[in-house]
Amino acid sequence: MLMKLYRRYLIIIDDIWDIQTWQTLDCALSKNNRDSVIMTTTRIHDVAKSCCSSEKDLVYKIKPLSVADSKKLFFKRIFGCEGKCPPNLKEASEDILKRCGGLPLAINAISSLLATGKTNEEWNRMRCSSGFGSGTSSDIDAVTYILSLSYFDLPLHLRSCLLYLTLFPEDYEIGRQRLVHRWISEGLVHCKDGRDLVELGETYFHELVNRCLIQPVDIGHDGKAPHCRVHDTILDFLIYKSTEENFCTLLSNYSLPDSRVRRLSLMGYEDQPSIEHLDLSRLRSLGCFGFRVFYLPSLVKLSSLRVLDVWNCRGLSDCNFKDIGRLSQLRYLNISFTDISELPRHIGDLEYLETLDASATQFSEIPESLTRLKRLVRLFIPDEAKFPEDGIGNLKSLQEFGDVNTFMQSPKFLEELGELTNLRKLSITWNTYKCDKVGYKEKILVSSLCKLEACKLRTLRISFYLGERDCFIGHSNLPALHSIREVYLCGGKLCQITQWMHSLVNLEKLWIGTNLGRIQQQDIDMVGCLPSLLELELYPDRCVGPIVIGGGFQRLQKFMSYCDFTVFMFEVGAMPCLKRLRIQVHLDTLKSAGRGFDFGIKHLSSLDWISVSVYCSGVSAAYVEAAESAFKNMVEANPNRPTLEMQRQCTEYMLEQDGQRRSTKKPGLN
Repeated sequence: MLMKLYRRYLIIIDDIWDIQTWQTLDCALSKNNRDSVIMTTTRIHDVAKSCCSSEKDLVYKIKPLSVADSKKLFFKRIFGCEGKCPPNLKEASEDILKRCGGLPLAINAISSLLATGKTNEEWNRMRCSSGFGSGTSSDIDAVTYILSLSYFDLPLHLRSCLLYLTLFPEDYEIGRQRLVHRWISEGLVHCKDGRDLVELGETYFHELVNRCLIQPVDIGHDGKAPHCRVHDTILDFLIYKSTEENFCTLLSNYSLPDSRVRRLSLMGYEDQPSIEHLDLSRLRSLGCFGFRVFYLPSLVKLSSLRVLDVWNCRGLSDCNFKDIGRLSQLRYLNISFTDISELPRHIGDLEYLETLDASATQFSEIPESLTRLKRLVRLFIPDEAKFPEDGIGNLKSLQEFGDVNTFMQSPKFLEELGELTNLRKLSITWNTYKCDKVGYKEKILVSSLCKLEACKLRTLRISFYLGERDCFIGHSNLPALHSIREVYLCGGKLCQITQWMHSLVNLEKLWIGTNLGRIQQQDIDMVGCLPSLLELELYPDRCVGPIVIGGGFQRLQKFMSYCDFTVFMFEVGAMPCLKRLRIQVHLDTLKSAGRGFDFGIKHLSSLDWISVSVYCSGVSAAYVEAAESAFKNMVEANPNRPTLEMQRQCTEYMLEQDGQRRSTKKPGLN
């Protein structure tokens, strides 16, 4: 009896760093059917998955502490409880806790340091500290030590990619695609076997996510994050390492370096003389952030520059880029979301340029010289831009291209589009409004798309603007290409492309915009029959209910509805794979209809996350609170216990009581 008892065990193995180590340990563990338990901890997601003994997902991802629990841990270590914290330290403590981001290790380290000093000066010094790693406390050293373990465990190429993140501001949301393209242009993504550099760069990105060194933002239907952030504590450590190795320069954080600058990040508050005195002869990467950037170093001096990224810098104008043709080594240029009015005429002199992102700009024409960029791999332009009559066929290296308003282009352009046989991703706009020779151009375009499909085209995204007399209605010549994975219906009616969409076997994302009239039950039923649909976004002017979702949507993982959701109801078995749900609820409509708060959310068996925007206009505060409580109860009733995020909208129009408008006047004002 005792022998049988001893064969049942609970083993905890802490901090496993790689799969091979786990496999070695696993061989030494006795296997039985006596409900023994082995618990492992790791910072790497792939290692966690390998430790699972069955096909079930037994990985529990530890979340940061809540604000309340963070305060308990913080104040208990310093004062015994929050109530004993002096009022003069309350504000500083809130800022310090925010920087800790709910990480117990960071909270413990900082609270231990502050426990020995409780003056305003000492707390404010920590509150404004540029990095925790500069402290002398052994607990502070422990934070640095643990981050150092993670950092030095990385292969050399990942260390460089991680340090590169210090070029972005604190709390900045970094786009995966933008980051990977910059890594490639800097030569940080190495490939020896002919593998696609973008795919390899994305594996680097996801490896850093798996190691918990960067935080994923907005997980997609494929389980991958399109954006990331760097936790403040980790960023402080990386800035320290980057400065130590002269990897990059941030003038806002440090004094001017004595050595040559290799990578420079401008945040908009640096004074011009400080920049002009830098030795930029070996500058490889220049990034600018924010509306306050009005100045760039002279491009004539930047002969070694490979990356120039001024995304969303509204203060820059055409004159800042008049010497763009002098950057003979430039590989990456991002001028998207700027007020630059035209693409520089000398853009064709950048013979090594690989990525040009000029999307979300006001260009109306693309200069002829662009067609000389034979090394160009990625080209993103505004959807209203018109290309030269011919020459696009010269860009044989092009792999990603968008967003092309096809019927604005010449027939020769559409014909040469089919010669870009290395294209893998293409985004086009199908808008025949005010375009001539539509039927003729349509035949040429379809022929080119079929040629690309027969080569390397993997992803085709089409944005439709359909008029009542559009030739697409009912008898389009556009076949059901296997590469069509995304469809955006921006104008027209859903019924115009219903039959055609049903033949798209690989359609993964559908976006239904405004100006489409009313969405009704039959429209939702039709969309639910799309066999491969993974993402659905609704932006219609109005949904006519009730709309019941029962069958269909068998693979849908992400549903974003930006219409009034009060007309929807989920039945048992609805959307069995849905993981992410975003909805808007107008409480005045809900109340006037006399309907309860139950939308059947408990029936969404795979739901992980739900975001609810509660529109408060026309109802009392008590009714809003009752609605929020009801949503919490719905989430609690869901067997998957999804994360709930709620936001109040239009609170200024909320009533204090039914029929009584809430006052917006400030006390003491007439």
